[in-house]
Amino acid sequence: MFELSEKINFGNLTFRFTRLASTMDFARRLAELNFPEGTAVLADEQTAGRGTKGRSWHSAHGKGLYVSFLLRPSLASLNLLPLTIGLASAEAIFNLSGIDIRLKWPNDLVFEGKKLGGILCEAGTSGQKSAYTIAGIGINLNHSPEDFPPELSSLATSLFIITGKTFEKESLFELLSKSLQFWYNNLKEGQASSITDQYQRKLSFTPGQRLILRSQEGEIEGQFQGIDQNGGLRLKLGQEIKTFHASEIIRVLS
Repeated sequence: MFELSEKINFGNLTFRFTRLASTMDFARRLAELNFPEGTAVLADEQTAGRGTKGRSWHSAHGKGLYVSFLLRPSLASLNLLPLTIGLASAEAIFNLSGIDIRLKWPNDLVFEGKKLGGILCEAGTSGQKSAYTIAGIGINLNHSPEDFPPELSSLATSLFIITGKTFEKESLFELLSKSLQFWYNNLKEGQASSITDQYQRKLSFTPGQRLILRSQEGEIEGQFQGIDQNGGLRLKLGQEIKTFHASEIIRVLS
C-alpha cells in the first residue's frame, strides 16, 4: 500500500511504498495519467529495480534511497538531465554526510572508485516534443558489505561503509528535493554552462586522462577533453576530437 503526502520543496506529490517492483514503472503510469511535474515515487524496496543498459539495480529493503521523479524537460535539455540530477545528488549527499563524492559521466555517483549510487533517465516522447522523463535515483545508504550480492561487493559502497554511521532515507530525500529544485530550475532556465562547469569540477577524472569508452561503435580509447554544453563527453582520438552521448566509461587508464 502507498501513502500520499504533500511535499513542500521539489515535487507536489510523493507516493510512498514499502515494497514495489519499480519506482520507474509506477512513475511512468503517473506520467501517462498526466500527474504534475515533480511528482515523486519512493520505495523502501524494489523487487525489479533497474539501472542503465538494461541492468538490474539491487534494492535491499530499507538500506537505500530508491526514488523516481516525473519531469517534463525540454527536448533540447534531455542530455543534460542526468548531469543535473548528478549535481543535485552529490550536493544532497554532502549536506547529509559531509562526504564529497565524485561523478562518473553520465550516470554514476562514486567514492574512491566504488559505486555509491546511480541515475536512470527514461523519456516518453510524443511527436517532436518530450512529453515526460522519468528520473530514477538509487543511493546506497546503510548497506553493509554483506548486503550486496557477491558480484557487487567489491564494486559498490554505501555511506555506512564509508562513515560507520547510519542515515535516514527521509532526510536524504528532503535534501535531494531541495537540491533538485535549485539545479533543475537552472536547467529549465537555460543555464547549461553553469551545470556543465560545475559537473566537470565534480568528475572522478580530469581533462588529459585517457579513458576507455563503450559506445555504439564498440570500445574506444581516447584522451578526455571535457564536457560540452550539451552534456556530451569530448574525447581526442588521434588528431580528431569526437563528442559522445549515451555511452559508458568502462575504465580510466591514467
